[in-house]
Amino acid sequence: MDNFYTAINSSMRLYQILHEDFDWDSDYDRDMYISLKGLVNKNNGVFKSKKQRDFLLKNLTKSDIERTPQTVNELFGVRIDSDEKFVILSGMARWANYGARSMVSVRHAFVVDNIGVVKHVKLGNKGNLRDGSSPDPSKNKVEFVRPENVDASHLEKTEDEKKQEFKRALGMSEGEYIGKEGERVNIGPVEMIFSKHVGYSQAGTYHETMRFWNMLKDSEGRIIYYTGKELPLERGEKANLTARVKKHLVSKKGEKVTVVKNPTLKEI
Repeated sequence: MDNFYTAINSSMRLYQILHEDFDWDSDYDRDMYISLKGLVNKNNGVFKSKKQRDFLLKNLTKSDIERTPQTVNELFGVRIDSDEKFVILSGMARWANYGARSMVSVRHAFVVDNIGVVKHVKLGNKGNLRDGSSPDPSKNKVEFVRPENVDASHLEKTEDEKKQEFKRALGMSEGEYIGKEGERVNIGPVEMIFSKHVGYSQAGTYHETMRFWNMLKDSEGRIIYYTGKELPLERGEKANLTARVKKHLVSKKGEKVTVVKNPTLKEI
């Protein structure tokens, strides 16, 4: 019977969070809550993939408060380790229809590490919109603590990834550059790997042109970036490329990349 009432109370809390009388402070708060809560509900808090981990960790918003373990404990009554991130997702709930006194802040705190969600705490609150509100650690409610020894083997780096990381740390890179910076070169046959729209550039007073980021590969496997007009190639299609070398760089994957401008394509 106790389990029955616990389930009912959990459903009611979820209803209150998603009810029309509750408004998230921003779309970010709502979307990040759904993502992190989904991990808690369906995967013991563990990221489902490396790609998901990288995306969520990159998008965790930094607070204007310096959230060191000490300040987090002092302000919010939550203990975290130095390698863990502390994110608060908040909104405003209306519990009645008598003005600002019936509106209270609702804050959800997630402690996140390189594996996923370590802990979810509904932060205690005192006060209301009219009188002012502030955290009340004595009213904190721990919603979730990740079990020990969860399986996160799918998030471990492969030997190849470790080698690539080691090379990047030493300034080493894979592949070769094409030509010299400032030089116009006949690169020869290239294949379109990926192209996407990245914005607009001004062309005259009233005209804007679409800008695309293009990634190509030559016959020797060397990587080429070009940002500008849309190239008339579909993914996998090939053409002969002549272009001016703009600069050389190393990608996040540790690959040498040749960035070009003023490309000219001819049929093979």
